[in-house]
Amino acid sequence: MHVKMDMNDTTRHGSEFFKAAHTNDTISMKALLTSEDFDPYVRGNLEETILHSALFNGSKEIVQLILDRIPSLINEPMTSDMYKGETPMHIAVLKQDVEMVKELLNRGADVINARATGSCFVPGEECQCYYGEYLLSFAACIGNEEIVRTLIKHSAPLDAQDSLGNTVLHVLVTHSDKKQKYSMYDLITSLVSEKQQPSLENIVNNDGYTPLKLAAAEGDLEMFNFLVQKQKKIYWTMGTISYCVYDLTNIDTWGDQKSVLDIITTTRNREESYQTKEDYLRLLGELITIVGALVILISEILYLYKIGPKNYFGNTSIGGPFPLLLVCYSLLIAVAVIMRIHADAGEAVPISFALIIGWCNTIYFARGFKTFGKFSIIIQKLIFGDFMHWCCLVFICIIGFTFAFYLMFQTLNLADYPYFRDFSMTLRTIFELMMGLMDIPLPYNKPTPNNIYIAYVMFMLFVYLLLLNLLIAMMDDTYWRIAPETEELWKIQIAATILLLEQRMPAFLKIRSGVPGRSLGFDDDKWYIGVEEILPETEGGAGISTQRYSQNIRWDVVRRNLGKIINMKDSSESTIL
Repeated sequence: MHVKMDMNDTTRHGSEFFKAAHTNDTISMKALLTSEDFDPYVRGNLEETILHSALFNGSKEIVQLILDRIPSLINEPMTSDMYKGETPMHIAVLKQDVEMVKELLNRGADVINARATGSCFVPGEECQCYYGEYLLSFAACIGNEEIVRTLIKHSAPLDAQDSLGNTVLHVLVTHSDKKQKYSMYDLITSLVSEKQQPSLENIVNNDGYTPLKLAAAEGDLEMFNFLVQKQKKIYWTMGTISYCVYDLTNIDTWGDQKSVLDIITTTRNREESYQTKEDYLRLLGELITIVGALVILISEILYLYKIGPKNYFGNTSIGGPFPLLLVCYSLLIAVAVIMRIHADAGEAVPISFALIIGWCNTIYFARGFKTFGKFSIIIQKLIFGDFMHWCCLVFICIIGFTFAFYLMFQTLNLADYPYFRDFSMTLRTIFELMMGLMDIPLPYNKPTPNNIYIAYVMFMLFVYLLLLNLLIAMMDDTYWRIAPETEELWKIQIAATILLLEQRMPAFLKIRSGVPGRSLGFDDDKWYIGVEEILPETEGGAGISTQRYSQNIRWDVVRRNLGKIINMKDSSESTIL
């Protein structure tokens, strides 16, 4: 790949030097270089020298003439904003002219400080190619192994960092030609000692990225795997079986505030997140989850506003605590989306709680089944009845004992009692003791004041034995008290669910059931449902009233319309009496 410079746009039409260089006119160039009427340091429209022009047009003989006559031009850079810093050596490397590269090196070309920093070579609107500014980076990106070896042999710096802080290895990571950058990376790292290689690969750029981290940030999975494999070490081999170890430096979060794991979880690059069919299926699932959460949130808020908080949360038949869980789930999903947009690594926290609530909501959706519906009602009754009252009592007891233990241990050496070193840790320890998850964490090889053991015994008797068993007894009593009602409550739940769906269903999907009154011969616009009833025989009065009522109905019309209904014709059609 070459940088295109339009040398015809320069002022070489006003300088015989540029004309001779452009046309490879060796005779005219010799005459001009020995003449006193021309300035050999003249520059063109792009602030290039005649040596730049000769190299770009491949005039090797003229290049040698210029170097023999004016050797100071060998390291003279271009000074225009677009090509600032580009030396004749840069042009020779870009043209992959190995012979000329060697010629310039032998004549003292600078390979250490030469930097092309013009807007053409630095990422931006005018950038035509980003090759890392230094000669070695140019050669690596061009992909000429012989030039790379030659430059390194002449002490080209491997650790030189450009304006972005990138070394030649960083630049290769961002290079587009995958096959070429792999071979160049292998070549450069093979030309340094094993001791130098780790320090070279651990240089960070201005963004704090090593080449490995940069591959992760760019979402280049293949390059990332390539670099990880390069760091692999074979520990032992037995036949076809080998035990390999991988270097976790820069990958895990230990001692690194910007590890590969952090970069992967916060990068916005799509290639890191969505590459395979499974990734796109996951994307579809994420979109469905987000849309579903928004629909749930909006519908629940509207329904809450409609029926009021008391009926919304307190009515067991319409869901009890589960609508609140639905709202919390939707809010957590919304928070996770906002955090992902802002590349906040903490998005895992709301997603984790949303997963817990989402699975708990399966109980709500399972209430349509008779067996699960009864348990759903019992759970709601227990949570909002016995359990909440019990939690208030336990909270008071735990806080009281926590303060007691905290004050007792403040008089001791806290290094021997790490589980009671501060109030929050003491509260956690007391909670675990209440649940029976651990024994009291005391160093039994050291004396402990008796008052601590006394407080511990009182805590276990009162909280662990008394209150926990009290909760079990309360729940048992509540269960047997509401068990006979669960059948009826479940039926109410089913009816409430049907009504709930009917209220939230769009109007164009609703179909009215029943039979219009006009189809039955009535002079009204009401709808009816037919029920076959068998009445016991009565004396006199009933027959008279029936006879009077029948006079108001044209039974021939009724029979005709009932025949239509039985034959499943259009029952909604009005009958003209």
